[in-house]
Amino acid sequence: METLRDVLSARLETLRAEISRASPGGEFPGIVGVTKGRSDADALALFEAGLRHLAENRWESLGHRIDFFQRLPFQPFFHFIGALQRRSIRQGYRPVYRVETIDRPSILPALAREAGRSGIRQEVLLEINLTGIAGRSGVRDEEVEILMEECQGWPELSVSGFLVMGPPPGNREASLAVFRQGRVLYDRFFPDGGKTLSMGMTDDFREAVAAGSTEIRIGRYFFEKTGGEREPVVGGG
Repeated sequence: METLRDVLSARLETLRAEISRASPGGEFPGIVGVTKGRSDADALALFEAGLRHLAENRWESLGHRIDFFQRLPFQPFFHFIGALQRRSIRQGYRPVYRVETIDRPSILPALAREAGRSGIRQEVLLEINLTGIAGRSGVRDEEVEILMEECQGWPELSVSGFLVMGPPPGNREASLAVFRQGRVLYDRFFPDGGKTLSMGMTDDFREAVAAGSTEIRIGRYFFEKTGGEREPVVGGG
């Protein structure tokens, strides 16, 4: 009898094949499994299917997920991809592999303080809005340097790259344009490479990979036909 793990393992292989076809230079981005809103059983099945990086968008659910996986001999690398608020950081922060949604200087003191209390240097990504859509989270391209400098003032934080959200899905050329702009910005600030450029989700990962993404965040691709739920598009997820 086919298990959920079997289904997810097959979908992961299909996803990898699609990534290979989309990548012009054969480069293979990392895959982060977005498990926000999913059950512990779903998250465990995805981990056992071979996906070692998982993401949540709320500190409360992330803390629960960390506690759940601590009973296993091996744990996932957890990413936080939700909107950052000072109160929720103070109340629920847990050290994670990476916080991927730094979008303003005012959030830095709270995050740095909690990272310092935990005795770690927290890896972060700066979230950048290149779509021109008002009200979206993320700094504009002309504000990136200022935010980078602000982050450097906090030794408890380490900038390890950028997260770039695409425009609303459905327009391949628009997605390609935004993601190519994101790659240009990444190459400008990290000319030696070695950092993370997180671009692309279920609806637009092909365009993101074609533009040079080094990390994609995938949730609905795995689960939409197994549980009937849709992955909510929030923050960097």
